Order: sequence, then structure tokens, then C-alpha cells
Amino acid sequence: MARHGDGPMRLCITGFVVWTALLGAACTVDDAVATLRSPDAGTGVPDEWAAHCADSGPPLLLGNPASVPQVCSGRLAETLFRRAACSCEGLSFSAPFTVDAFRGSAGPYAPGGAGGDVGVNGGLSANDRVTVGGSLQVGGLQLSSPLTVGGSLDSNGPLSGPGTSVTVTGDARVNGDVALAALTVGGVLTVPPEFSPGPAQASELRREPVPPVIPCDCSESSRFDPAALIAHHAVDNDNAAIGLDPSALTDVTGERVLELPCGRFLLSRIAGPGQATLRIRGRTALFVPGGVDLKEALIVDVQPPGELDLFLSGGFIVSGNLTLGSAALPSRVRVYVAGSQALDISAGSTLAGNLYAPQAALNLSGNAEVFGSLFVRHLESSGAVRVHHDADVLDAGAACPAG
Repeated sequence: MARHGDGPMRLCITGFVVWTALLGAACTVDDAVATLRSPDAGTGVPDEWAAHCADSGPPLLLGNPASVPQVCSGRLAETLFRRAACSCEGLSFSAPFTVDAFRGSAGPYAPGGAGGDVGVNGGLSANDRVTVGGSLQVGGLQLSSPLTVGGSLDSNGPLSGPGTSVTVTGDARVNGDVALAALTVGGVLTVPPEFSPGPAQASELRREPVPPVIPCDCSESSRFDPAALIAHHAVDNDNAAIGLDPSALTDVTGERVLELPCGRFLLSRIAGPGQATLRIRGRTALFVPGGVDLKEALIVDVQPPGELDLFLSGGFIVSGNLTLGSAALPSRVRVYVAGSQALDISAGSTLAGNLYAPQAALNLSGNAEVFGSLFVRHLESSGAVRVHHDADVLDAGAACPAG
């Protein structure tokens, strides 16, 4: 347990297991302890490690304080996962695409919750119904089936879809012709004078310029780079405090379980023909510079008060089933992927977390249900896609230090 005023902060390790799970998770005065010393703990945050690991203080501070401002993990999450889905390129769907929202802290997911924004820097093309519970910002729309938007609609280009309809609850701003069978806007519709509003019906029609929107920050000069944090924490981490060998999961055969306490840890790679389970019960960051390549399965089990920020480079391949987080509380799992290697997720996988991979395409096999959010270069799916945004992630930085 952490104590104040007794020199270095001490953290009770409730479980660290390779091969088997550790029984008995409660800390007692007889448990082994480890001293966590890290320049990344920061200054100006009183008792930061004790409060953090007791789930009452600020989230993890990441990065090198000597060279750049540190990143608070909670603020990073709430900044990058503001939308249920963000695509740096266009999106194309041949099956239904549905987005809504809920709050895991308020209870289990129920279909049709208000919210769940979508951003597409390119165009959105759909041959089946698209339903967005929140706002939709796109480069343009090419539709063959109805589109319903629960918030506002911003389009940098035309709305095309002869024979189909678009319904927008809020305002709509369209920088192009409206070529639809019907457009119904509950609020104000704005179309520049040089373009046609077509058959639109709105509470008010304004004929004035429409400023362009870029919903997803994907430019190389300004996007978040997970590789920098991975490189720093490959050297500065808390492995020694719990005796964690970085190569512990480089050759996974059979079933292996690794339970990590609160802190920042390094695994050089997670790979092999077997099944790996990461069990997280503390507020944890894990850095994997060699990526993930598992043939059988990967299970990322995060239960309260646990939170996981997982930083990967070198690919993220799980040939079997991937179970990522819990559908009840997906805001507690955040995955950041560096690099452009495609991410292939097999049918039957559970995605319950927030995925940031702005340079990579995400390929989903079969029908896919995501609890959390997706920020990817491009999304491909062979079936229907449903995304349920856990709005709790929007408050993930509430406990971060000011500034």
C-alpha cells in the first residue's frame, strides 16, 4: 500500500503471473511490495503515484518530462476518441452501418442511445442503410439507401443518391448540390448560392458559403505519434519493480496469463502460436514495440478499477479471436497503434475499447459490433458494422493536472 511521507512511494503488487493466474488479489501487510521510481511521475501533482494507483488521483503521465511536456493518459484519450468513428480516408459500406452512444458508468448498453459522432475526411459511400446517432462530418455522400443523422450534418461536397433520402435532426451544411429523392432537415439548411438545394425541406434555408470541415486530425505534422512514447518507455518503465522480463510473451505456446499491477511496463513483443491473456486490475500503461502476432487468441481482461493504455508498433495481428476489454466499460481500454500495417480482426472477436491507428486500415470479417470508438485510416468490413460509443471516455481527463 502507498504511504505518505515515508520516502519513495510503495505500491502493493496484487498480481504478476506468467503461465497461471495468481489467486488472492487483496493487499495485506504481509504482501510483497515494490518501490516505483520514475522521472515520469512528474512534479506538482501531490502524492501522484499513491493517489493514481488508489484510483483517486490523476491518470498516468507519459513521456519524457526533460524534453517535451508530458502527456496525461486521460486527456489523450478524451482528445482522440471524441467520435465513435473517425476515418482519415473515405468509407464504403455494402451492409448496414449503425452508430449510437451510451455511458458505461450509468449502466449496461441499450440500443438507440443519443450521440455517437462520425467523422470522415474523405467521402462516404453506402449501398445500405446508415444510421448515425450523433453528428456526421464528411467530405461528400454517395448513397443508395437512406441515411439518418441524429445530430448535425456537415458535408464538404454534394449529397448524391437519386431515389434515396436523408433525414437530419439538427442543422445541415452542404457545400455542393443536393441530388436526392428527399432531404429533411429539422434545423437550418445552408447551401452556397452556386449549388442547388434540390428537394430539401428545412425549418430555414440559408444561401451562403459553407466553410470546409476536417473532422479527423490525420496530417503527419499534427497527429499524435504513439511511436515517440513507445521509444521513450522502452527505456523508462517499471519492469524492474515487479521483475517483469520484457521477453515474457515473445513465444506464447498453449495458454499464458500475465497479470499487471498499476504502473508503466514494457513487453518487447506478444507473439506465438498460442493464447495470451493480459489481466489488468490497476491503472496501467503497456508498451509493445515489437507488436502483436498471435495465432490462437488474445484476451485483454480489464476490470474496475483497472484501466489500460496499450501502445503498439510493429503490427497488431490476431489470427484467432480477439477479446478486447469489457462491453460494460469500454472507456477503460485505449489502444494506440503506430505504423501503417493493416489490422485484421476475425469474425467472432469482441472489440470493447478505443482504437487509435490513423495510418492503418482496419479490416473486419463478417458482422462486427464495437463498444468504444475507432480512429483509423480506413475501415473495411464484409458485413454490418455497429459502433456503440461509450461517452465516459469524453471525461477521461477530468483528473488530469491543469495545463
